[in-house]
Amino acid sequence: MDFCQNYPLPDWTSGFEPRTTLVSQLPYEEYTGPMEQPASDSNNYRLIRLPNNLVVMCVQDVGAKTSAAALSVNVGSNMDPVELQGLAHLLEHMLPRGTERFPDVDEYQSYISHHTGNCNASTNFSRTRFYFGIPSDAFEGALDRFASFLASPLFSRDCIDRELNAVDSEFKGFLNSDSWRLQHLESKLSDQNHPHSKFMPGNMDSLQQSAKDHGLDLQEELIKFYNKYYSSDIMKLIVCGNHALDQLVEWTVSRFSAIKSKGDNVQRDLGHPVSAEFLGKVIYYETVDDKGVMIMRFPIPSVSAMYRSYPFYYINYFIAHKGPGSITSYLKRQGWATGMVVSTNFGKDDGFCEFSITIK
Repeated sequence: MDFCQNYPLPDWTSGFEPRTTLVSQLPYEEYTGPMEQPASDSNNYRLIRLPNNLVVMCVQDVGAKTSAAALSVNVGSNMDPVELQGLAHLLEHMLPRGTERFPDVDEYQSYISHHTGNCNASTNFSRTRFYFGIPSDAFEGALDRFASFLASPLFSRDCIDRELNAVDSEFKGFLNSDSWRLQHLESKLSDQNHPHSKFMPGNMDSLQQSAKDHGLDLQEELIKFYNKYYSSDIMKLIVCGNHALDQLVEWTVSRFSAIKSKGDNVQRDLGHPVSAEFLGKVIYYETVDDKGVMIMRFPIPSVSAMYRSYPFYYINYFIAHKGPGSITSYLKRQGWATGMVVSTNFGKDDGFCEFSITIK
């Protein structure tokens, strides 16, 4: 087996056949090709594509008492305007705050909480994710509200200050996190012309104050960002419950087809943020806690096309092995370390990866 062999990534277009939903007779496409499934997996799956090009995996788990949905949109802080760093994160907070169909700013979260469910969202460099879980008898109503804020958010001006405070509060919570401080340090040590150097979480200074300094209207900028990047073409959705697959498909097609198809306007393959001038450096930084750590990071090209073999898994395993004669056992025996972690940042669309060794 060639462990470094490249394989084509899924094109999400081949193998789909036209279908219509049973009740509403709405059009969609169903994947009819082979799907790999472990023998021990008793779930039923149906992969579909909506008319707006949104690809959805419907999962029937007959024994589940809780249903869930998760949507990922392939844009994050990488597309933040330089003048408004943290805008993608603020948008993540704003979307659930009122829609054309459900204008109450707390409707989505109130519905989830009232039915003892949970919901959350996150934003990173190239992804924004929204997800919830709820008892199955309340799943349809939750899907209604979930799809609505993705398709027709209101961006109420009255909510912006509240969500700015929430974003700023998250930032302040990061100040005593060594992992976040290290992440911020890495962004400052990368190419400042690369999106990776941006201030991902945002705060009052990078959003509210910067908007004033540059004569920008935050509400207008949020709407522009949403209109440009929140396209069904770069979204993937999973819905899972104990309902019949035909029912899950009906709910999904009737609600999520309303999300607009705008193409893919996100810049890809931006190169590696760590160029030659940033290599070969030793950086000392002060941690919040009293535990010492040494981290070695090696920039590598994207290995996404090697997803079937994932060669760095083997490299990770050999270096991090803890048995007799291993590097870890030697460091422990000398009293120099308590452990070692080896990892690879296995980015898909970022266009770059990173191999790191952490000695604690």
